[in-house]
Amino acid sequence: MTIETQRKKLIIRRICLALILLLISVVQNTDGFFPQIFGVRALLLIPVVVCISMFERDLCGMALGLFAGALWDITASGASFNALFLTAVGFLCGTLINTIMRNNVVTAVILSTVSTILYNITYWLFHYVFAGLDSVVYMLLRYYLPGIVYTVVFVPLIFIIIRSVEKKFIEE
Repeated sequence: MTIETQRKKLIIRRICLALILLLISVVQNTDGFFPQIFGVRALLLIPVVVCISMFERDLCGMALGLFAGALWDITASGASFNALFLTAVGFLCGTLINTIMRNNVVTAVILSTVSTILYNITYWLFHYVFAGLDSVVYMLLRYYLPGIVYTVVFVPLIFIIIRSVEKKFIEE
């Protein structure tokens, strides 16, 4: 395979990953498009960024995390919180896989769980606790902790989809 063919496959693969992020962003951020269980939403962009970063490594994971976070911030009022968070997640997950962790579904579940917990706790702290709103513990127990579980359930499926896209463009 020539260098030009490899470069074309790399560009096509990354465009496919960006389109997956765009699709998941629409699915996650459109009300009524993805099922909510008792008002609890799945935050699918977090495990998608984690899984993409596991295969694309640190810099591309960071760039695609920034893209996913910007898409999320377009529909949310977070003052670029999502873009900053997903950029950091993309970089850290890519770096961890590059240096000390293995790239498998168990690692994807662990990294996605930790990332989702960090996202939900920091979002809850900044938007409820530090804002001085009432019933902050109720909001944590009712929406944010179940949201973590609801999100993590989809990680193996997301990992399989991202892995299949990666393998399609790596193999001849």
